[in-house]
Amino acid sequence: MDMSIADVDQRKFIDILGKVTAAEMHDNKPKKVEELLNGMIDYAWDNFKVEETHMLESKYPDYKQHKEEHLGFVLRTLSYFKRVAEGDYQILNEIREYLNQWHINHIQGADKEI
Repeated sequence: MDMSIADVDQRKFIDILGKVTAAEMHDNKPKKVEELLNGMIDYAWDNFKVEETHMLESKYPDYKQHKEEHLGFVLRTLSYFKRVAEGDYQILNEIREYLNQWHINHIQGADKEI
């Protein structure tokens, strides 16, 4: 993968982690939690589209599995949106843990193989 694409993706991901901290500092206020979730969707939309296009162009052999991981991220994020819509704003620790695992397993793992 082009290093500049990876650098941009890493910065976007770090920005998302910063939004987790901001939401925690604002006592899980709905607006801050929703900003975080919107950031996660923006990250997924921008990053995954570029990454998946690159994988197709380079005939990456594990494209299908990698794309399924991306779909899992989107579905997890949508499940957080649902919980927030139902009034559950106390999910930041869970989101932080998920994002940390995503960073380790996907960004530092699967993405390095592309």
